[in-house]
Amino acid sequence: MRRYTSLFFKLIAAPVAGLLLCQPAFADRLQDQRRAYDQAMSALNSNQLARYHQLKPGLADYPLYPYLLLGELNRQAQPEHRKVEAFLLEHGDVPAAQLLKNKWLRRLARDGEWSLFHKHYDESSRDAGLDCQVTLQSWREGNDKEAMRRATELWTVGRSQPKDCDPLFERWRQAGGLTETVAWQRIRLALLYRQDALARYLTRYVPSQKALAERFVETATRPTLLKNHERYRPSANQPAEKVTDVVTVALRRLGRDDPAAAFALWPLYRDLPFAESDRLAITRDIGVRMAKRHDPAALAFMESNDPTMQDDQISEWRIRLALRTGQFAMARDLSQTLPDTLNQQSRWRYWKLRSAQLSSPLSGDIKEGYAQLANERDFYGFLAAEQSGRPYALNHQPAKVAPEVKAKVSQTGNIRRAREFFARGQVVDARREWYHASRFFDRDELVAQATMAREMEWYFPAIRSVSQAQHWDDLDIRFPLAYQEPIMQQAAARQLKSPWVYAITRQESAFMADARSHAGAMGLMQLMPGTARETAKRYGIPLSNPNDVLLPERNIALGAAYLSQLNNQFQGNRVLASAAYNAGPGRVRQWTRGVDDLPSDVWVEAIPFDETRQYVQSVLSYAVIYGEKLGIKQPVMENHERYLRVQ
Repeated sequence: MRRYTSLFFKLIAAPVAGLLLCQPAFADRLQDQRRAYDQAMSALNSNQLARYHQLKPGLADYPLYPYLLLGELNRQAQPEHRKVEAFLLEHGDVPAAQLLKNKWLRRLARDGEWSLFHKHYDESSRDAGLDCQVTLQSWREGNDKEAMRRATELWTVGRSQPKDCDPLFERWRQAGGLTETVAWQRIRLALLYRQDALARYLTRYVPSQKALAERFVETATRPTLLKNHERYRPSANQPAEKVTDVVTVALRRLGRDDPAAAFALWPLYRDLPFAESDRLAITRDIGVRMAKRHDPAALAFMESNDPTMQDDQISEWRIRLALRTGQFAMARDLSQTLPDTLNQQSRWRYWKLRSAQLSSPLSGDIKEGYAQLANERDFYGFLAAEQSGRPYALNHQPAKVAPEVKAKVSQTGNIRRAREFFARGQVVDARREWYHASRFFDRDELVAQATMAREMEWYFPAIRSVSQAQHWDDLDIRFPLAYQEPIMQQAAARQLKSPWVYAITRQESAFMADARSHAGAMGLMQLMPGTARETAKRYGIPLSNPNDVLLPERNIALGAAYLSQLNNQFQGNRVLASAAYNAGPGRVRQWTRGVDDLPSDVWVEAIPFDETRQYVQSVLSYAVIYGEKLGIKQPVMENHERYLRVQ
C-alpha cells in the first residue's frame, strides 16, 4: 500500500474546501478514495467491469476521477460521440485528453460528421492530415479558390505529407494546381531539408526542364560538382534564376558540412542574381560556420555579403570573430553600427564598452557606461559591475500574489490533479498536469503557480512557471537553496566553491532530481552513464545499480567529484572547467589551442557552440548569485581566470 505523508495531504487538501478539509474525517475519506481509485483502475485494466462500476460512483469528487473516465473511453474501439463530447467539455483540460480528441476528430472526418467536427476542431488539434481533410471538405462545399490556395500550401513543403492528404492532392492536381513552378519550389525545399529521395521523385513534375531538375538533385547531393563551373553557367536551357537555385542549395549544404570548401567555390558564383534572403542564408551557412572555427577569412566574406548588418546572426559573429582574432578596434567599430535589435541587449552594450577598452586606454565615458550596465542582473551586468567597482545588482523582489489569484489557481482542475499525483508519488504525471495548467494561465496566475510549487519544495516547476511569467526578480524561486546539505558537504570534500557547484546543478537540471536528457544524462547534475561509472570507480563512490545515479545525494557526490576532476585538468580555471562539463574536455582543449593571453570574456563570447556559450555565462553568473545567497564572495571570474594562456 502507498504511504502518503501529512505534508502531501495538506498540499492536496488545502484548495478543495475550507477548514473542514483539515478534519480527520476528510483525511480518512481521501485515503479511502485513493485506495478505491487504485482498485477501480486495476479493475478497469483487467476488464472487471462490474467491480469498476461498483467503485466508480464513490470517486466522482476525487481529483483523479477524469482518468477513470478517460480509461473507460480509451478501451472502447468507437465510443459514442456524445460520451466523448461530454468528456471533452467537462475534462478537456486533462493533458491526455488531446490524444482522445485527435483520434475522435479523425473518426468524425472519416464519418462525415462535419458539424460536430468543426465544433471541436481548434489550433490544439491541427496537423497536416486533418488540415487536408478540412480543406477537401471545404472544396466540396464550394470554396474552390480558398481550397486551391490552401492545398498548394500543404503540398509545397520540404517533407512528405501523410496519406490523409492524398485525396486532396489528387483533386488539386486534376484542377491544375500542380504547375512546374510549384514542383520546382518543392524540389528546392526538399533538398534544403535533405529529403533527397522525395526531391528525386518530384523531378517527374518538371517535364520541360527535367534534365535541369535532375542536375539540381545531383548537385545538391554532391555539391563538389560545382567545381565544374561550366556546367552551371546560365543559358537558354538553364535559366539564370534556376541555376541560382541549384547553386544556392548546393553551397548551403556544402557550407554546413565543409564551410572551407564552400568558401573556396564562392568566387565562381558570387555574381549570380541571388535573392537577398538567399545571399544571407549562404553567408550564415558558410561565413558563420567559418567564424565558429575562428577562421579570419570569414570576416571579409561576411562583410561583403551583409555590409549593412541586416542579419543579426552574421552581425554577431562578425564581432565575435574580430574579438577572437584580437582585432579589437574592428570589434569596436562594428559594435557602434549594430541594428536596434541587438544594440540594446546587455551583451552588445558590454562589448561596445569592452572592445573600446581593449583597443584604447580606459576613459571616463567607458567607466560611466560600465556603471550604467552594472544595473543589469546577468553575466554582462556582473562583469560591468566588476569593471566599475560597483556591487552586483541582484535586485531581488519577492513575488507578490493576490489571495484571490492564488485561490483561483488552486481550484483549477489541473492544479488539483497535479497536487494529488504529487501526493501519490507520481511525479511525472504531476508535472504533466502542472505544465498543462500553465498553458491557460496569465502572468499573475503563473506567478501564483510558481509560489505554490515553491511552497511544495517542488523546485523545477516553480522555476519553470516563474520563467514563463517572465518574473525575473524573485531570486528565492529562481535560485533556491535546494539540497543544501549534500551540495555544501560535497563541495567542501572536493575543495570546490559551493556557489559554483550550486550554479552547475541549477543550470543542469534546475533541481529536477529525476531529469533525463535526450542524450542520456541523468539526475541533478546530469551525468552520462559512462561518466558516472568512471567517476564512481575513480573516487570510490558506491554505484551498484545504474539508476542509483538518480538518487540526489549520490548524484551530487558523483557530479562534484567529476567537476573536481575537470577543475584539476584545467588548473583550477572554472571558466574552462564549466565549458568542459557541458561540451567535454576534448572540445575545450581544441578551442583553447594556440591561445596566448586572451581575455577570458573574449574566449567565452567566441565559444563555437551556442549552447555551451550560454551555459558558461549562466554558470558563472549563477555562481555570483549563489555566492551572495550563501554569504560567500564569488566574482564572475577569479583573478587567475581572467586570461587564458597557451595550453
